[in-house]
This record gives sequence, structure tokens and C-alpha cells, in this order.
Amino acid sequence: MMKTLFTTIFTLLLVVVAISVRSQDATGKVTGYVKDVTGQPVIAATVVLRKAADSTLVKAALSDTAGLYSFEQLPFGNYLVAITSISFQPQWLSLNLNSATQTLPATILTLSSKSLSAVTVTSKRPIIEQFADRTVVNVETMVSASGGSAMDVLEKSPGVTVDKQGNLSIRGKQGVKVFIDGRDTYVTGADLSAILRNMQASQVDQVEIISNPSAKYDAAGNGVINIRTKKNVASGFNGSIALAYLQGRYPGTTQQLTFNYRNKYINLFGNAGYAYRKGFEDVYILRNFRITPDEIKTVYDQRSYTRNLNKSLNAKLGIDFYLSGNTTLSIAGSGFRNPSSTQTDNRTLLKSPDGKVQTMVIAPADMDGKWNNGEANISLKHNFDSSGHAISLDGSYMKYTTTSVQHFNNTYYDGNNNPIESPSLFMADMPGNIRIYTFKADYTQPLSRTVKVEAGAKYSDVSTDNNAQYYLQQSGRWVRSDSLSNHFLYKEKVLAGYLNFNGAGDRFEWQVGVRAEHMDISGTQINGDKSFTRNALQWFPSALAAYSLDKQNKLSVSYSRRIERPDYKSLNPFRFYLDQYTYEEGNPYLKPQYSNNFELSHIFMDGALTTTLLYNKTSDVIQEVVQQRASSNETFIRPENISTRRVAGINTSAQIPLSDNLTTILYLEYNNNKYKGSINNEPFSLQANTFSGQLRQQIKLPGNWMVELAGQYTSRAIDGTFIQQPMGVMGVGLQKDLMKKMLTLRLTGVDLFRWTKYEATSRYQLVDIYALTKWQTQALRFVVTYRFRSGLKVEDRSQEKSASPEKDRVKMNESK
Repeated sequence: MMKTLFTTIFTLLLVVVAISVRSQDATGKVTGYVKDVTGQPVIAATVVLRKAADSTLVKAALSDTAGLYSFEQLPFGNYLVAITSISFQPQWLSLNLNSATQTLPATILTLSSKSLSAVTVTSKRPIIEQFADRTVVNVETMVSASGGSAMDVLEKSPGVTVDKQGNLSIRGKQGVKVFIDGRDTYVTGADLSAILRNMQASQVDQVEIISNPSAKYDAAGNGVINIRTKKNVASGFNGSIALAYLQGRYPGTTQQLTFNYRNKYINLFGNAGYAYRKGFEDVYILRNFRITPDEIKTVYDQRSYTRNLNKSLNAKLGIDFYLSGNTTLSIAGSGFRNPSSTQTDNRTLLKSPDGKVQTMVIAPADMDGKWNNGEANISLKHNFDSSGHAISLDGSYMKYTTTSVQHFNNTYYDGNNNPIESPSLFMADMPGNIRIYTFKADYTQPLSRTVKVEAGAKYSDVSTDNNAQYYLQQSGRWVRSDSLSNHFLYKEKVLAGYLNFNGAGDRFEWQVGVRAEHMDISGTQINGDKSFTRNALQWFPSALAAYSLDKQNKLSVSYSRRIERPDYKSLNPFRFYLDQYTYEEGNPYLKPQYSNNFELSHIFMDGALTTTLLYNKTSDVIQEVVQQRASSNETFIRPENISTRRVAGINTSAQIPLSDNLTTILYLEYNNNKYKGSINNEPFSLQANTFSGQLRQQIKLPGNWMVELAGQYTSRAIDGTFIQQPMGVMGVGLQKDLMKKMLTLRLTGVDLFRWTKYEATSRYQLVDIYALTKWQTQALRFVVTYRFRSGLKVEDRSQEKSASPEKDRVKMNESK
């Protein structure tokens, strides 16, 4: 099967590469040069071609290292050519194309009236940009996110919600994949949250939110979030330094350096950051262990308070070699190190149904852990011409290593605080390793001036090794427990290929494609000698169509079929203890879940107002199910394929510039969520209507001052088998630019009224749980950003790297 699929993909690529369909209309090629008054070529000048009749955009290009630009496959006719470059006066040319090849006279650009030393490059990007297939958030313009983390940025992004475990949703759809610079983060849940919370917002340039990805993207996930980090695009040596101090109940600091050096041959770029953060988590859980729906046997009343400390260090270094005006070779390496520690005070009361304390367990715990990862990437992109005919190759290697040593000390008392049995001490040592290789090839070929085809293939190889060792203290020494310990090995190989067609006319855009993925997986639990294997070939179609009703109104409709495979930890069949009465266990029999996604959008004035209707139906939903054993007062969590999930909703995003100094950003969302299936072979259903809203108000004041007010609210919502109560947050930010905007000072207050908390209940069959969690959300942040530069801004030539969703399914053992 694998050989057949590979042969099919390879044949498709050869066929596509061989295609050279040209328009039957008379067309020609136009070339020209851009120079300065000294005769030197102007590199990366922007050349825009428009129709002379109505100024409609036709094509755009950049001049290469020789100052050369070209346009191919242009229908005969009259055009206007606009040539611009920073610090130069713009120039316009008239073009009457009536031959197969035509060369325009060299364009001489003269300096603008400002001297070079006085040139200051500034950005006027809006906070949110709306396109037919994605929403783009420009992070630098979000004052209230300054000094925070990448997770803070996502929590403030329109249509994105984050649950208590760090799982992300887009427009009510769960199972989102997160990429950084086009490559998957490979982790989910608490581990993804750790990466995003230790990644400074000052590193982030843009967030791309794609709710219905095309076949070019991996089929995994109910949507894609791509975090683009900053990569300075100025000639010479340039960069920025950001320093932040955070004060909540506990303090924290972050430092970040970003730099690059660019000339016409190379671009050397990198960043380095350090974060020191203290925090807390305050958890209250009330469980009623029921014998029947109307009879309670025991009440479990638990309160725990955890103090945590995280120290994270991250660094990235890369270089782009401009081998020619059309070929770029990129090499990059990055690393992340995050030592952490926690100390937990835990008190558990076991009560009779009338509330009388029968047993009290005092269980302090501590954890010391380290989480390291390293990644190396090499990519090559070649543009055959200026028409979009291109090929790119990308290979990467990534390795995660983690260590976590936990100590639990359980002491038992009766209702009168008298000791009733000897203390129980145990220790967990849980190292883990994950190794990932990926290779990806993408090819783009214009079939005509309005249609292009994209094709590609990808191979990934993943192996994980988790070795959880538990020890009991006996006679003053640690003795390994074979019954509790677990060693789990997992391997996964995926071969994928896609074919995607795109077209665009004066008023109509369309895309249709299909992706095939063959997966071969195996898992082995060494303790008990249990194993499983699976392989399957699956197909994932996608389509999008957009039509411009007029210059201000556009309609778009899209569809995609998606898959979400179980993460690696969920397939591990052994138990991971959280405390004496609570544990998690995996399920090697989990099946992937599949979803069909439909969206219909109306875009007004290039995204000033966007309204979307959506419908999503997912089968074999993977959900963590809470179950209880009343006989031992134990609660355990196990992932199951429990039901079918249906999400139907509407959302509206508005960006309203009330004046030059006043901008309002508004996002409103309504979803009807419905689960229907079975748990323990008994019917299970859950339904909720959820409303959420985000409001952001930016006010520009004289003297380069800016104020931002931001608020969010989410009504009653479904979180797995829990119903979560409403939650909100309010923040304010103040910004001052100095030294011609080279120095920026920001002061922000987050969660001013302490509205952020997780409060939820789960009641089905004999399960009856109430949970309340609070953590450090209220904080004051002061951020200083200094930008240094020795060159002028030019067009960004960085290329998006390969995306690898295998990374998004990694779950290291969570530290509690």
C-alpha cells in the first residue's frame, strides 16, 4: 500500500511538473531595470502592474540583485507600471504591450526629500486583517499583549479560546494545530501551554488563524494557528531588545533579543530570550461518590495550592543564502530549555453523606523537572520565473527530552486529627524522549494567467520512549514498584501527498484539492508485553470559492474534511498518578476522529466587517472521560471515543476606525454545541448554547501616547464532559513612543477585576464533580522595547518552512 501510494504521488508530481499549459490568448513578456542616479541597481524595489483602464491590480514583482524585474504571460493591452522603494521617489510608466517580448526603459529612482539619516520606517498595519481563507492578527499593534506570552496573544485573538489545560479552539471547533513559523509545535495540552507561556509576545510578529485549511496543509486538526516570529527585514544590522517586569501575587521577568544582518548575498537572523516566572494554582474539587443516582456513599473534598517556578531559555540562529535572484537556501537551528519546580500543599477530606469527616489526608508534594528540545532545519526554494512557478524542499529534525521527579507524602488522620495509619511515601521518575524526522516538497506551476496547480509530498517518522518509574519507601529506602511502573514505546510513519488547484479572475476566486495520507503506527508496553499495530490510507478533500459582489462586498464558501489522531500519551495504556485517589490512563484502542467543516462568509470593505456561518460535525470524538470507583474512592480519567459532536454557529468581526485616533475592534460569536453518544455503554448527551465576545478600543493621544482597553467574555460552555460557568477578563494598556519610535514604553494591567477562573460541573451516570481553579492572571506589566538599526527596510524574502503536525500530538507526562 505504501509503495503504491508513493508511486502515485511521484507520478502526479512528474505529470504536474511537465505541464506547461499557456493561455491561448496573445501574451507577452515584459522586462525592465531599476537603478539609482549613480547607475547602481536598486534591490527589492516593488513593481506593481495595473490595467490602464481601471487601475485593477494585475501582478506585482520585486527587482533582483541586478535591479531586474519581469512579468510573463501578460495579455496584449495597455498597462500602468508603478515602481517604489523606501527612501526613493515613486515612478510611473505607461506600457502598451503588443509583442511577444518587450523591454521597458531603465527606471532611475531619485532620493526623497528626506535625508537617509532621517528616514524612520514605521508600520501602519491594522490589528486584524481579514482574507478569504484566514484571519491575520498583527501582534505589535496589540498594546495590552505587551510583556505577556504567546499564549496571552492567542487568548486575545478573535475566535480563539483556550481551556484550562491549554487546548485551543477556533470558532468553537476543538482540536486545533499550532505552528511556529510554518512548522508544527508537535505538542498538545499542558505541554503546548508550557511552550506558548514561555514564548514572549515580543517574539511574535503575526498570528494566522485558518479555520478551514486547504489540502496543502496536513489533514490533522480542526484548523491551524500559525505563529510567525519576528524576522527583521532591513538591510545592514538591525534588531530589538525587549525587557519586561511582571508583578502579580508573585513576580516575573522576561528578556528578549532579536537581530538580523542582511546584504544582497545573505540574511543572518536570530533571537534569544530568558524568562523567570513564579505563579500559583489554587484548586478546589468536590466529588460525590454515588452508589445509585440518588444515594451518596462518600464525599471527596479536596483543596490544593501549588506554587510554581519556571525558568525558560530559548534561542534560534539561522541564515538565508541568496544563491541567485530566484534561489534561496536557508539553514536554521533552535533550542528550548525549561527547568521548573512546584511545591503543593494538598488536603483531602473523605466525608460521610451527612458531611462528617471520616478521614483526612495531608499530602504535600514537590516536583523538579527539565524540558529540553532542539531542532535543525534546512530548506531550498527556487522560483523558475516571476509567474509563481516554484519548487521548495524542506527537511527537519527535532528531539524532545524531559525529566520529571515527583515526591508524594501522604499522612492519614481521623475526623479528630488523630493519626490512623503510617504515612505513605512514594516517588515517580518519568523521563521521556521524542524524535521526529520530516521531509517535505512543494511544487507550484501556473497553468495560465489565472490558474495554478500546487502539488507536494511529505514523509514523517516519529518515535517516542516514555519510561515511568514508581518507587515506594520501605524501611527507609526506595523500592521500585513493578506494578506501578511502565515503559511505553511508540512509532509512527506517515506518507502524504496532495494536489491543489487555484484560480482567480476579476471577481471570482476558487480552490479545490485533495490530500492522501498513509499512516503506519505501532505501540509496545514493555511491562506486560502488550502491543498494537495499525495502518490505513485516507483521503481528505477541500474546496473554497469566493465571489466579489462589488468593490466592497465579497462572499466565500469553504469545505474541508479533517482528522485528529490520538496524541502519543493517550495511546499509552498505563497509569499516571496525580495523587493517591486520582490517576490518568491511556487507551491503545482509540480510533481517530473525523470532521466535516463548512463555512459561509461575507466580507465587507476588505475585512472591516466579516460575518461567518459555520457547521462542523465530528464522529468518534476523542474525549477524556471521568470515571469513579466508589469502593476505593478513586477517580480516574481515560480517553474514549464517546460520541458525535455537532457545532453550528455564527460569528462577526468588525474593525471600525471611528476617527484617525480612535479604533474599535469587536468580535462576537454564538455556537450551539451538541454531544450525543455513549459512555460505559450507556447513553450520554450534552448540549449548550455559548456566546463569547471580545472588545478592544485603541485611542491615540497627542505626543505619541496610546491607550488600549480590552475585554473578553464567554458564557456557559461545554468542556469535555464538564459544563463550564461564564468567565471574563478586562485589561488596559498605556504606550509611549520616544526617540522617533525607536524606544517604546508600555504599562499594562491584566485581569483587573480577577474575573478569570475555571468553574465547572460534570454530572452523568454516577459521576458528580464540582471543580474551581484559580491561577495567577491578575498582573501589572512594564515593558521597555528598544529598536536599533543601521539600514533601511526592504521587502521580506523569508520563506515559510514545512509544517509537521506530528509534533502537535506529543504529550509529555504532566507535572502536578
